[in-house]
Amino acid sequence: MNKPAKYLLIIFIIADIGYSFYQHYHKPLEGDMAHVIKPSLSEGYYRVLQDPFGKEVILNDSVYPNPNRFFAHYTTSKYFLNVPLVLQTVTNPIDSVYLSGAIAKTLIQILIIYLLAVYITDTRRIFNTDFLIAAALVTPLFQTADYNRYIGIIDQSVVYTFFYALPLALLLLFFLPFFNELYHNRRIHFNWFIKILLALFIVYLSLNGPLGPGVVLIVCPLVLVTYWWKHYKINKTRSEIPLWDSVKSVPAYTLFYFTGICILSLYSLYLGQNNSMNDIVTVSIAERYSRIPAGIYYIISQKLGYPLLLILISFNIIVIKRYFPNNHSRKLLKLIGWIGVFTILYILLLPLGGYRVYRENIIRYDTIMPITIAAFFVFGATAFYLTKVLTGKQKGIYITFIIIMLSVFTIADISDYEEYYCEREALEIISTSSDGIVELNTNCPVMEWHTISNPKQSKLNAGLFLHWNIINDKKLYFHSNNTSIK
Repeated sequence: MNKPAKYLLIIFIIADIGYSFYQHYHKPLEGDMAHVIKPSLSEGYYRVLQDPFGKEVILNDSVYPNPNRFFAHYTTSKYFLNVPLVLQTVTNPIDSVYLSGAIAKTLIQILIIYLLAVYITDTRRIFNTDFLIAAALVTPLFQTADYNRYIGIIDQSVVYTFFYALPLALLLLFFLPFFNELYHNRRIHFNWFIKILLALFIVYLSLNGPLGPGVVLIVCPLVLVTYWWKHYKINKTRSEIPLWDSVKSVPAYTLFYFTGICILSLYSLYLGQNNSMNDIVTVSIAERYSRIPAGIYYIISQKLGYPLLLILISFNIIVIKRYFPNNHSRKLLKLIGWIGVFTILYILLLPLGGYRVYRENIIRYDTIMPITIAAFFVFGATAFYLTKVLTGKQKGIYITFIIIMLSVFTIADISDYEEYYCEREALEIISTSSDGIVELNTNCPVMEWHTISNPKQSKLNAGLFLHWNIINDKKLYFHSNNTSIK
């Protein structure tokens, strides 16, 4: 690739991420922030922060919100209690809160893009041409606006981003060295720092968000099966392959870390049975399974994002399978097959996680986020492969085709900032008012999912505003026009 083309890739990636930062900054605050960041003594989330490992569940069979998600709550709370105050050395209190959210979302987005590019290319050098091509392929798929509720990874809610995208990004990081060894056949040697870091990851990821344990309990056994199959092929002349031999075929550190994270993930799921936010009675398991097709249909029928991504993946796979039957392509297609197995198993396990009324069809953009990230990888890996093996006119046609298709995602990702400006105006009114109870005439929520008519309902939010220096003394607020736009 010539230098101008390489520079264009760099400019495109920076511009796309830069625009994402602008979008993240202009997203309104949302209703879970105060409850997660600075919960009151009487709230269940306060109990989570006081009980990192769910001791109360084990000893007293206690039931409260999110007993298996301590690190998600802790990370979100510590970040937003401190980062806005640090940023206030260079900006005003209101800006510091929005800026904190934008920085967190953008850094998480960059981390996932970086890791996907590393998975695809097996290189960590960000200015390497292959790395830039892979990054450019997946970057437009990150949607903040129109497609976000269908194919989104970085949630419009910053708390959801901490609970979903961040642990998935760190899980990708955790799996990376094992992927490199299994897929790229690169023997790895951990120094003591990496060994300790991976051990800490096991604890942090197991008790951090709802998605990680489920992914772990599918991926790790599949990896064991893969090692067994490789061992079996080498020794297929033997009449039987004892189970112990298959275990011994797994590298010791893989077995150690995978066993550890599986055990803690099982423990996390056990704690999650006492999550007061999961309705496991009202809607039966059979009914939950019956709603899966409706959830899938909704994801692929409402917006073009997911169908287009699946069409592109299917097209790439067909071309690779038909025209490039070699060892490299067969290896890639086999990996995609395992990802398909993971997808099926993950969907089948989802209904067992309980029911929430706002996820009536079980499958929603947030619950299938691991599948979406896997789809991003499959598209990036297959498209990257085709850009390497195609030549001449065919390569030019394919690259043009991909640019046009990715432009659809870019064009669709245009945000409307009306809610942000409305909420910000309300915050300015609350900040500057001399009243102890501030009446708002705006029709948008203020760090809530809906507008509020009772000033007492704003007490928790007001306490966080006081911590952030948005207000200088105790002050409540309410909406005179109590409607909701959420």
